[in-house]
Amino acid sequence: MQPRLSPRASLAADRRLLDQRGDGALRVYTIAGDVVALGRWHLAPDVAPDAGVQVWRRHSGGRAMPWGDGFVALSLVLPHRSALVSTYPFALAPEQVMNRYVRGVLRACELGGIAAFYPGRDLITVDGRIFGMASFEVDARGTLLFQVVLANERDASVLPALLDRADPGGIVRTTMLTAADTTSIARLLGHALDLEELAGWLVRGYGERLGVRFAGRHQFLVDGEFDDAGWLAARRSRADLDRHAVVPGQIGVLELHFARDGGRIRDVCLAGDFIASSPTVVALEEGLRGCAAEPGALAAVVHGVLAQPEHFVLGLGPPARVADALARELAA
Repeated sequence: MQPRLSPRASLAADRRLLDQRGDGALRVYTIAGDVVALGRWHLAPDVAPDAGVQVWRRHSGGRAMPWGDGFVALSLVLPHRSALVSTYPFALAPEQVMNRYVRGVLRACELGGIAAFYPGRDLITVDGRIFGMASFEVDARGTLLFQVVLANERDASVLPALLDRADPGGIVRTTMLTAADTTSIARLLGHALDLEELAGWLVRGYGERLGVRFAGRHQFLVDGEFDDAGWLAARRSRADLDRHAVVPGQIGVLELHFARDGGRIRDVCLAGDFIASSPTVVALEEGLRGCAAEPGALAAVVHGVLAQPEHFVLGLGPPARVADALARELAA
């Protein structure tokens, strides 16, 4: 358990657990302040110093969500994406990962008297209202980071106002959420929960639903040695990428920022709300650079990357549809 971390310390903690590649770890934490957590692939806005909102980039993809005061988050780190069901890393298809690992969270909510439901994709709901969000990352060594944020004292309807302050230029897309669209522990139970109690439910939930045995609580210091500013700035709008296309998906959009040299793609940047492993995005961008700007050639590159079992893009449909959509937009 780690209460009231800075975004930098939280990023450093996840990075440390990913690098350790141990048996697995569950980290339950809160982040202090008004915070917007961008997904791994969003373009970062230029945040005014007086905005009063911290913008940080998660290790996992997906949509932007509030992640600060009033919210509780968890990071589940495992040696590979199928670690709790099989020794074979690819036993779970990418689209099965969240369905499997969210079960511990749903059981924890049930223990607390909250009828949370996972309808698919990336949201956790109660009576159809947004209660939490899930996402995950699989790094170059195959290590899984599954992340969830749950509304405790506040709910996701604060996101549009936070983005208005942090991103007045509208770089980060979001839907307009209201109190009628969202809910929280405080609204459901009449009071918020402290970190200790919720962490206890999560330990029980993962034990009962996924057969996890926790070896005990391990407190470790996070030195904060993480270049969060550089990490955030790694994906920004670039003037040299003069073409822009948007591919709508199930959890938001995938944006293509690219440039051509004659009949070829000179450079490309994939951005937006989609969920993909970091090696997948690297492979797609590298494969598309220099490719002929012709639908068949572009689709062949994307098909080739997504045919590998370690690669995936979620939120846009089956791999063939992803390939066709990206090829169509890049060739237009």
